[in-house]
Parts: sequence; C-alpha cells; structure tokens
Amino acid sequence: MKLSQHGQSALNRVREKHSAYRIARETIMAELMTDLETRLESYVNDRDIAVKLADEAGVPRTQIGKAMGTTNYRTVQDILERAGGLSVASEQVSGDNWTVTAEQEGWRLTISDFGSASVSGSAVVLSDNGELVFVSGDEFVIPQVIRNGVVAEVINAIGG
Repeated sequence: MKLSQHGQSALNRVREKHSAYRIARETIMAELMTDLETRLESYVNDRDIAVKLADEAGVPRTQIGKAMGTTNYRTVQDILERAGGLSVASEQVSGDNWTVTAEQEGWRLTISDFGSASVSGSAVVLSDNGELVFVSGDEFVIPQVIRNGVVAEVINAIGG
C-alpha cells in the first residue's frame, strides 16, 4: 500500500521513536543490572561462604542445592569454584541481633531485625581510636548500632 507523504513521515517517526525507546531500554537495563549486582554483592558473598562451609562440613552438594531452591548440581559447583578464594572468617562474636565476623578487609558487622525499625544489613567496619569506621557495605549499619546503644559492645567485640 502506497502511503501519502504525511503517512510515510508518520511511519518514519514511529520507527525512530521505537528505535530510541529500544536503545534507552537497553541502556537503563544495563545500568540497573550493574546497580543490582553491586547492591547484592555482600549477600552473594555471605551465601557463597555459607555454601563453602557446608561443603567443607561434608553436606552433600545435592542437599546444599535444595537448601537454595535448586536441583541443578552445576549451580552449587559454580558457587564453590567462585568461593574457593573467599576468606572464611576465623572469628565471630554475636550480640542481640548483631554479629561481627573477622574478614580480610576488617570486620563484617551484620544486623538482623535490629532496633525499633527492625533493620537488617551488613557492612565491613574497622575500629579506630574507639570509633567504628565504615569500609564498605550498607552505610546505615553504623548509625543503627550507634542509635541503639550497642556501639561499645561492638567495638569491644572487635578489639578496639
């Protein structure tokens, strides 16, 4: 069907706008995936360490996979290959709804259902002259610990 010049122009605009939409969608999706991976990094690391510890404890890999909701043996194998270089904590101290675990970069401070807002998160911290110093992870963890009055306990637990 032969289109008028006006119709052809409108059709070309549809093509241009749809092409711009596809490019913008792909760009935004890539940015969101990068942000998602960054935000999930500490959770993935914690999960990978748990899988590594379970494997080292002799738990069958099929059971580890089922605990994660998968029957794909390769999923557990991939995690174990990736977790091979992870440092498993040698020291851990716990308090009410918080845990401090030794890591290469410092101490992983994890809070779970913490305080009146039931906040959960994890951050790597250091102790410097009796104060907690943020290294990486969830930035709200240290303020929550301070706000809920357990900063002295945490600093004591990490030997600061």
